Amino acid sequence: MKLFAPWALWFLGAIPIIIMMYILKQKFEEREISSVYLWQQVLKDIEVNTPWQKLKKNLLLLLQLLAAFLLVFALADPFVNLRGSDYANLIVVIDNTGSMNAAYNQSTRLGKAKDLAEALVKNSATGTQITLISAGSHPKVELANTTDKLEALRKIKAIETSNSGGNINDAISMVKAMSKLATTYKAVFYTDRAMNLEGLNAEAIAVAMPVDNISLDMLTHTIKDGKLKLLTRATNHGSADVIREITVYGNDKVLDIKNVELKAGETINILSEGESKDISYLYAELSESDGLINDNTVFDVVKPSKLQKVLLISQSNLFIEKAFKVIDNVELYKSNPGDEIQGEYDLYIYDGTLPASLPKKGSIMLINPPSNSEVAEVNGELEGGTVRAVQHNLTKYLEGTSFQVSKLKNIELPYYADQILEIDGNTVAYVGQFKERRTAIIAFDLHNSDFVLTPEYPIFMHNIAGYLINISAGEKSVYQSGEAVTVNPVPDAKSAYIESSEGKHYDVELKYPILPFEDTEEIGVYKLVQKLENGEVEAMFAVNFPSDTESNTREQQTSQNAEIENGKAFITGRRIATWLIALVLLIAAVEWVVYIRGY
Repeated sequence: MKLFAPWALWFLGAIPIIIMMYILKQKFEEREISSVYLWQQVLKDIEVNTPWQKLKKNLLLLLQLLAAFLLVFALADPFVNLRGSDYANLIVVIDNTGSMNAAYNQSTRLGKAKDLAEALVKNSATGTQITLISAGSHPKVELANTTDKLEALRKIKAIETSNSGGNINDAISMVKAMSKLATTYKAVFYTDRAMNLEGLNAEAIAVAMPVDNISLDMLTHTIKDGKLKLLTRATNHGSADVIREITVYGNDKVLDIKNVELKAGETINILSEGESKDISYLYAELSESDGLINDNTVFDVVKPSKLQKVLLISQSNLFIEKAFKVIDNVELYKSNPGDEIQGEYDLYIYDGTLPASLPKKGSIMLINPPSNSEVAEVNGELEGGTVRAVQHNLTKYLEGTSFQVSKLKNIELPYYADQILEIDGNTVAYVGQFKERRTAIIAFDLHNSDFVLTPEYPIFMHNIAGYLINISAGEKSVYQSGEAVTVNPVPDAKSAYIESSEGKHYDVELKYPILPFEDTEEIGVYKLVQKLENGEVEAMFAVNFPSDTESNTREQQTSQNAEIENGKAFITGRRIATWLIALVLLIAAVEWVVYIRGY
């Protein structure tokens, strides 16, 4: 137990005064009376007021002493520890990623987490410094080191839902950094994620009640002979087989309706088609709600296709030729090393060769570069080994892929580039933007590896082509909620703004470097509008729910403290002053009854 106002104990000095009132003699005047009928009662009163006599048992006195003691104790503001110790600092972390929108009884996981966090703050000790962190796509300190409980409660209520993914480990790292500056602390995490809290004085409160959920993971398309060929991917995250109706729209026109059966845990692809004329965007939706409605809609953008010219300069490489010939909207040309290049191309691929000087326009791809160039520094050769993909947008769907290379060039990773393939820390391939031109470097001869025999090879080459040139939809047009969008305005744009799916406007500052657009919490189709000297240019991009990381609502985590059941909040203790005052009032009522009845 702890007293937050111990100075109030000085009021205990009033208790002897109460006792003295019972033992001090009162002075009476002598009077003649007409009757002694009530003489016995008078004698009793005289005995009570006789000075310095032995204090007799008196219920009224005991009640008054108890009431005085409890009143003084209440003024001292006592705090009773119900479990654990007092902590000078309380760090509250609330997960508000997309999965926290899943249903939890009559609320959501986030709603439950906020309720538990509010209870924690209300029952924390007076004077505790409270820090509040929301753990969305990036952890954010909502409130730091405040002793104002009302402000902390207001901030908890203000935490909003989001559609983005996130990594709870980022919040753990932030708490670890904060804990080094604290004297004593306690951290409490409210999340539906599995966590490793080793090295922290912390608890994880699980708010992961499992619910059934169907997610729409992807919508993509191709255009052939004026027809849209559509593919929608759906996953059943529930425990039972279901039949769901999926409707596909082009703009606001229905293109197709299908009833599909999904077995528990199954992912299926649904094929549809429709007319492509005047269609600028697509979306598919489930007609029936479930445990997480945020992933019941998925969007895609249709952009006018433009034929891209690619020049391959090589002695002969069928692997590259076949990879690029199957890419839509690409026209591949071939040339021998040393031949004079006629015309301009969108992409130049140099396989095992380099010209005296690189072309001034167009993207550049170097495969097994023989020597130094302005986009690649070569320092001899290295022995090969097992190549692994580095996590990057261009290596999506290549996770876990590995292949063998017998030898490769020793190339330096430039400051402007991102590594995408590596061997034991050595760079095998990288991409980057050099002087406003996109480049890709592969440090080995494709003939010296088994990469071309793997099913991931055509995916990798397609991703590289999509980065280097404007194939199909050009710049990336589909993002996940919370992901930053690269904005590349046309050179003669006078002003630009982005309009969200709900009609919100965000101005784009046309000042180099152009900052990426990060307000992508809303799911839907966004529009980039650029004002030119004569008219304007519009471009669209879609933002979808990150179903790959947030839609599995069957996972259920358990709180890491065995004493916590059903997500009950960690409670440090309770202030009991209010209860003590209520008890004093009750004693006063009892004293009144005793006095009236003459006990």
